[in-house]
Formats: sequence, structure tokens, C-alpha cells
Amino acid sequence: MSQKKGDKITFNLSPSSLNVFFQSPLLFYLKYIEKVPDDTRVPVCYGLSGNIVHDCLEKYAKKELDRDEACRFLASQWSKQNLDFHKDIKNETLKPEDYLIALLKGFSVVDSHENHICEEKISFPLVENEFMKIGIKGIVDLQATEKENDEFVVIDYKTSNSVNKSKDFERQALFYNYLIHKKKNILPKETIFHYLKLGVSKKYSFSKEDLENFETELNRIANTLLEYGTEIRNYPIGKIDDLFNSKKQACKREVQRRTGFRDIKDYIQNKF
Repeated sequence: MSQKKGDKITFNLSPSSLNVFFQSPLLFYLKYIEKVPDDTRVPVCYGLSGNIVHDCLEKYAKKELDRDEACRFLASQWSKQNLDFHKDIKNETLKPEDYLIALLKGFSVVDSHENHICEEKISFPLVENEFMKIGIKGIVDLQATEKENDEFVVIDYKTSNSVNKSKDFERQALFYNYLIHKKKNILPKETIFHYLKLGVSKKYSFSKEDLENFETELNRIANTLLEYGTEIRNYPIGKIDDLFNSKKQACKREVQRRTGFRDIKDYIQNKF
């Protein structure tokens, strides 16, 4: 990797980048350190539609739009983002009415809380050496007080079609709690992921010991990255045959260079 003398590679550990690291350190390197361009078409409709719902709910919570205006904003953004043309993994277009229903459920979530803090970005430096500078960063959908019991909670909106049971979302919730506690010395009562299309929620609660353990893990990962440095060969391949890997060709070239396998599937079959 080429680098100007005196320049440091700078990037953040965030909920999304951390999950990429656990999935594939190689992909993490390509995406956040070398920052190679995308080379593989991936479904973009899920991210676009989810962002639209988030934007509508943010504007509603800030009282920039009322319910009717937020619904019209969703419709206009849906058209602007060409979501009637972008295909999902089934080669079909998403149904806008599903996301309108999700938005209506989101209104109820917002209305059951007060003292809204929307889309707050929290970041801190973490570690650095002469070659790399690593920070931590997260953007929290909503921090608010529950009207029913006056408890401070963190809320995250999800527009996925199923409840995530992996460690990814638990790690995301823990990350938000860590950042909020580090900045404000507050430990939220709960972090609630609202699956708006499903009408269900999943709750997480963490102790100060959980946050201390997470900080230890963050530092361990950051120091591992400092140790790996800017040499691509130091980064384990991990899981790269993923539908949403937009840098799959770059991954394949590195797999071929290391192993001689010309196809990811051949590598996976021989490895497992």
C-alpha cells in the first residue's frame, strides 16, 4: 500500500466496521485502510429504504415535519432514490406500503418518548502509532426519556424482515451504551431495537462491568490492527463470499495471491 511519508492511516471503529472486522479482517483492510473502490454490484435497496424511514422519523421527532408531511416526504424520497427500480435479493422491488406501515409504527415509538436527542454522533480517539490513528465513532438513532416511567433509553430503528439473533446487533447496542457512558457518564436503562416492519422489539441492558469489558475488547482489536499495520498479507481472509461484499473482486485477487485458488468457493471447500 502506498503512503506519503508522515501521513497516518486514519479510521474509526464503529458498530458497522467492527462487524466487518469480525466477518473478515481482509475486507476490513480493503474497506477502511486501503479504501479500495467498489468492484461488485450489491443490493442497495435495503440501505436506501431504511435510511429514508430513519430520515422521516428524525424529522418527525425534531418536529420539523408532522405525520402527514413525513409520509409525503417518504413518498418523495422513495421516488428520488429510484426504489421502484432497485431490486432486492429476490430480484423484486420493495413495496413502499411496507415502509409506510413501518413509518407509522415509528411515529408511535417517538410519541411514547420525550426529550428526544436524534442522530447524535459521538466519537473519541482510541490508539495510534507512527503509521495508524484509530478512533471510535457511533451515530445513535434516538436517545429519549420514556413517558411512562421517566427512564432514559436508547432507541434504534430496524426495517429488516427478521429479528437478528447474532452477536452483531448486541455488539451495536453495547457500542452505543459505551459511547454514551463515556461522553455523558450515563448508563441507559435499556437499548431497544424496534423492528418496525414486524411490529416487535428486542431489548438489551448492560452493566458498567459490561462496558469495561467492551472497552478492553475495543483496545485489544485496535492494538491488533496496529500490529497488522498496512500490510494486506497480515489480515486473515475470513468470510468474503457474502452477498453484500461490494469489494469481492479485490478479495478474490488476494485469495488467489495467497492460496492459488482462482475461485472463492474452491477456497471455502478446501478450508472447511
